[in-house]
Amino acid sequence: MNETKIYLPGLNGLRAFAALSVVIAHLSLKGIADFGLPVVDDIPMAGFGVTLFFVISGFLITYLLLKELNKQSNIDIKKFYARRILRIWPIYYLFIIICLCVLILLGKQHEILSNEMWYYLFFTANIPFILQQGIFILLHYWSIGVEEQFYLFWPWIVLKSRNKLLKITVVIFLLLFVTKLLFWWYFGSSSYEYRFISVTRFHCMMVGAIGAILYFKNQIGFKNLFSNKTTQIVSWLLFILMGFNIIYIPAVIAHEVISVASLSMIMGQIILHNRIFNLENRLFDFIGKISYSIYIIHPLIIFLLSGFFKELNIEKNLKFVLVYSSVIVVTIFIAWLSYTFFEKPFLKLKVKFAVVESSNSMLS
Repeated sequence: MNETKIYLPGLNGLRAFAALSVVIAHLSLKGIADFGLPVVDDIPMAGFGVTLFFVISGFLITYLLLKELNKQSNIDIKKFYARRILRIWPIYYLFIIICLCVLILLGKQHEILSNEMWYYLFFTANIPFILQQGIFILLHYWSIGVEEQFYLFWPWIVLKSRNKLLKITVVIFLLLFVTKLLFWWYFGSSSYEYRFISVTRFHCMMVGAIGAILYFKNQIGFKNLFSNKTTQIVSWLLFILMGFNIIYIPAVIAHEVISVASLSMIMGQIILHNRIFNLENRLFDFIGKISYSIYIIHPLIIFLLSGFFKELNIEKNLKFVLVYSSVIVVTIFIAWLSYTFFEKPFLKLKVKFAVVESSNSMLS
């Protein structure tokens, strides 16, 4: 184990922001649950929250791999995968079991006992999501599948590329982004070809990886530009206003715009002297540490509470406040229970496989 821990301030706060963005958006979207409240067809905030997660993941994973490579001129791939398994798999599979039990009790086991379950068991949930199918209570698992698939190839590329990593990462980003544009142009936005790259956003993770490489190399121009207060203000405004459809950016480039904005949000936190928002506080750190659990369990909480609130006949504005506050509070509480009493033993074991230990590694 490394004698010192790497800590990048504010990242847990950004994870908290991303997780809450997803929960709030899913509460408002048509088709997630019925609370007896007005719903909308499309709030991009949920997808943008996931993109923020992707950029954070690409940044932190790459930065830690570069630190490991710098420390011992090698990357222990087996230990890397051991850490991923211990962090992601336990709560991932436990939630599937819990969902099965809940749906059996409700007489809806057919919803989860389907041929599509194989995709969820083997971290390929993005495939039915691309095909606009899937198990309703596990639809959000598509993003975890994307993350796991990213981990299959990325540490090998970092290891083999070494001094050429920045060029290779930029090339991967450009190839994927240009391919996405071509698929959109020739096949349309509803085509499976376009949806494949739009859903499986490896190029968004590449944005985080590029930022990590430049930050690791202490590239002053990059740090000054992306931590600039004006850049941060524009980035936060883009995330929020685009997320609630207040301003519109064409969907074909929206997640790329949000990826670049997310990188500025990251740099604005870890480079302390230019912060416009300080997410390094006890509340955001707490929520950030359990953000993976929040993301995993929130659809079940929404589903269960919707059955209660739908029949609750109270004034609409009061119901709105009760629904949103109840779902958020209950989700955070259950996520804390999961993190404290189920996930922590695995996290303690995970540390034994650390070559470069990170205090930000609750998700990484």
